[in-house]
Amino acid sequence: MERGGCLGPTERARWELWLLWLCRMSLAVVFLTASLEKIAHPAEFAKAVSNYRILPAVAVNFFSLVLPWVELLCGLLLLAGQWTRSAALLAALLFFLFFLAVSAALVRGLDIHCGCFDTTAGRKVGVQLLLEDSLWLLLSCVLVFRADDRWGWRQVLGPLAFPWVKGAQHAGRGGQAPGS
Repeated sequence: MERGGCLGPTERARWELWLLWLCRMSLAVVFLTASLEKIAHPAEFAKAVSNYRILPAVAVNFFSLVLPWVELLCGLLLLAGQWTRSAALLAALLFFLFFLAVSAALVRGLDIHCGCFDTTAGRKVGVQLLLEDSLWLLLSCVLVFRADDRWGWRQVLGPLAFPWVKGAQHAGRGGQAPGS
């Protein structure tokens, strides 16, 4: 620590990395948890989507089948730390769409379950859900602008999981490492 109890640049950077990791893991858990219930019960999720009365009837089933897999992919990418900014951008887009859907339901006075996690008897649409979606949207945006792939599986496991990669990098130079 520097004088006056302020964090120096190194400590600040270290804290930022851990906070970004925490944001990423939190978002990953949200998407993974939400997607698994929807994948397991597609008919119930389709009913929840239909209750919003936003999509035409012909689009409800397609949307209900695709969205959980998009959420699963987003959650897995965030968990693995791969394409973090792209996954965070996708998360932000999804939370923005969720925010719009919940807002539309509230404005129209619909008394429906959100279909977020528990597709059978989930939470009711309400202001608290809007606030939560806003918080998740904010965390997603933080990752879009501040995250990197430093904690991705390639950086953590790369040398262990792919020991031959280092040798392959030097194959074009007659097997010599740079600077040799």
